[in-house]
Amino acid sequence: MSTSMIPLIALGSAGLYSVAMISMKFWWKIPGVGLTLLIVATLLAAATLELAALRNERLGIIYTGILGAEVVLIAIASYFLFGENFSYREGIGIALVIVGTALAWA
Repeated sequence: MSTSMIPLIALGSAGLYSVAMISMKFWWKIPGVGLTLLIVATLLAAATLELAALRNERLGIIYTGILGAEVVLIAIASYFLFGENFSYREGIGIALVIVGTALAWA
């Protein structure tokens, strides 16, 4: 696997973890087998991509990249899907995660 693909694989993993998290939030409103299967499938797929990325990269970098991307994706979903707002302190925290992730991957 090309090392240039690792950031894309990590981003894919973060996206799948985010879908699982959003599905968990919906599950409490409309629990069901289909949503449960979606959660399990996305978690397994996300973990598989994470494992692939870990094959050629350090754990700390992959962990930072995936969590940093998840923070952004979940924040966007929280705002648009659930109407959740963020305080200035929370916004600064999200911005710091983005800056920290960018610094770690630079």
